[in-house]
Amino acid sequence: MTHPVQSAPTAQRSQVNRLVDQCIPTFEDFWSAWPRREAKKAALRAWGKLSTTKQIAAFQALPDHIAQWRKEGRARCHIPHPATWLNGERWEDELGGDVFPPLPKPKRQSGPPWWTSHVLMERKGREVGAGPARPGETTEQYKARIQAVLDENQHYEA
Repeated sequence: MTHPVQSAPTAQRSQVNRLVDQCIPTFEDFWSAWPRREAKKAALRAWGKLSTTKQIAAFQALPDHIAQWRKEGRARCHIPHPATWLNGERWEDELGGDVFPPLPKPKRQSGPPWWTSHVLMERKGREVGAGPARPGETTEQYKARIQAVLDENQHYEA
């Protein structure tokens, strides 16, 4: 069986070929759609290695990937370089997986502000006359020692 394009007259074949060519994305089409335009030469080489079928698949998948990256709030620096995406055939990657929730903020320890960091503890210790942390002294022990000096100072002030 002959293919209809092959059996058509030459004028019709060239018209069909032009239409087919218009449907095949070029590298420039891909490049202009990509959100992180870096390493163009490497991307062009990667694009050139792909078959026409893969070029079409990559170009068609690109809007969905861009939408997913936006949904995730992905920073530009975390969007892959285009060559990496093409070489890894990343257009075939699964999309829409769970977006991980942001990590919870560390709970602030209850107590005075100087308990929240070693720098503030050290400063408070020097301020009240407890001095710096002693070798081998745990954070909790150092806090207790500073608090004891504070309590003692309050006792004398009262």
